[in-house]
Amino acid sequence: MEIGYNKLDITPNHSVAMAGYSRKNKSTGVLDPIEINTLIIKMGEKCFIISMLDAIIIEDSVINPVKRTIKEKYGLADQNIIIGCIHTHSAPAYFKPFFEEVEVEQELQLNLINQFVASIDGAFASLQEASLKISQVEIEGLYGNRNEMNGYSDKTLTKLDFRNGQMPICTILALSCHPTILNGANTKLSADIFGSIRQKYQAIYGNPCMVINGSAGDVSTRFYRQHEGVEEIARFTTVLFSQFSNMKDVHLRIDDIESAQVIREYEFYGQDEFTSSEIKRIEALSDPKFEATLLRALKLKQEKSPMTLKLTSNIIDLGDLLFVSLPGDITSPLAKTIKDAFKDKLVLIIGYAENYSNYFVSEQDYGKYFETYISRLEKGNSDDFIKQVIAEAKKLK
Repeated sequence: MEIGYNKLDITPNHSVAMAGYSRKNKSTGVLDPIEINTLIIKMGEKCFIISMLDAIIIEDSVINPVKRTIKEKYGLADQNIIIGCIHTHSAPAYFKPFFEEVEVEQELQLNLINQFVASIDGAFASLQEASLKISQVEIEGLYGNRNEMNGYSDKTLTKLDFRNGQMPICTILALSCHPTILNGANTKLSADIFGSIRQKYQAIYGNPCMVINGSAGDVSTRFYRQHEGVEEIARFTTVLFSQFSNMKDVHLRIDDIESAQVIREYEFYGQDEFTSSEIKRIEALSDPKFEATLLRALKLKQEKSPMTLKLTSNIIDLGDLLFVSLPGDITSPLAKTIKDAFKDKLVLIIGYAENYSNYFVSEQDYGKYFETYISRLEKGNSDDFIKQVIAEAKKLK
């Protein structure tokens, strides 16, 4: 196995619009660097790329030209290139989230194409022989289901350590949590909890760290916060690292790279039973308060309908380790469906990859919680797409 890794600091050196919370004000400084982190795993003549941006979303306007360039330079198939983001709500407004009013930084968006290519080139240039050590721990007391405190969520943190002999190369941390400790009052650029984790990891262990966000659609720190802002981020990171001593090694067979891709299109017409009935219900309230935000979301979806969502998932099978990228906020039950289908493998979900498509809500939870109101998929669409992904993944190996 060979590993290539690159960490590229792309923090703007001037005030910029920020995506998240529909902020009116531009950034006023920097809490931690805005980065692109790229990992390449190569086995024989096969390799694949995971390249992650510190942003709230990512879109095809950047992904497609990056993939075209990389495919031409290195001969990789589209399905072997995973480009995503970590979903921080405190990064530059590279793109406009569907439900937000924000001024997009067009020049920064265009710069991303060359920056992604530069990071991927840097990772290829750093390829070296490596071994992989995998360990896991269940994180307690920091995050969980944001709708019901005792509701299901994936609290597993998976650590992938890559070494050349005794020398560490890089570490990948995969977990599932909304990085939203910093709220709309914050005007400093940041990767939120993930930025703090990366910096602390390098300070402690001496090697760079990349964070992958998984099925965080219904997961946050909502019920666990003790402070606010920077103080809470510091507490979160400290408690998280204190639990690393509970890590258990995971022994897997890593023997080859196989890949597949699922692309499906779904129409959202805005006249479904849930959307129509909820608009009527909220409009009938004498004092809607919180529901007013939900009403605006529902009406916006109707106004923009019909909408076609093109969903893409890239699947990378390494033997006993399976990477599955998904294009949006994946809720916990849907990720569990994938993991339950591959009980003999370690499945790592990479959320917020490919063109962002908002929330994926399972049929059993559709209409129950906030996520449905800002989902642009109709009831049953998410389940159908996940079934297609599982079916395609099962064809590998």
